[in-house]
Amino acid sequence: MDNKTVLIFFTGIITLQYIVKFLKNIIKEDRPIKKKTYGMPSTKSATLFFIIGFLILKYKYENYTILKLFFLAFVGILYKLYFKEHSIKQIIAGGLLGLLYSYIIYNLI
Repeated sequence: MDNKTVLIFFTGIITLQYIVKFLKNIIKEDRPIKKKTYGMPSTKSATLFFIIGFLILKYKYENYTILKLFFLAFVGILYKLYFKEHSIKQIIAGGLLGLLYSYIIYNLI
């Protein structure tokens, strides 16, 4: 990746964290297990799907590689479901947010 793309990629990841935190404080949906922080949308899901979306847009991967990337993302967030840190709805919302934001950020290049 060239320097401009790297800068935009990392700026996207950082700004996404603020967007997720902002949304969590507006939505205020509790996690399935009681914690001090809100769960909607999932930060980890948003970040993983942002990275995947950006890579797919940048490198125009084939369908098989895209499936592998999504599989790895799902494996990466399964423990959040297992330990009840997020609901399925919170993970899906985070994933959709990450994909949408990757599309927006990628188009800044």
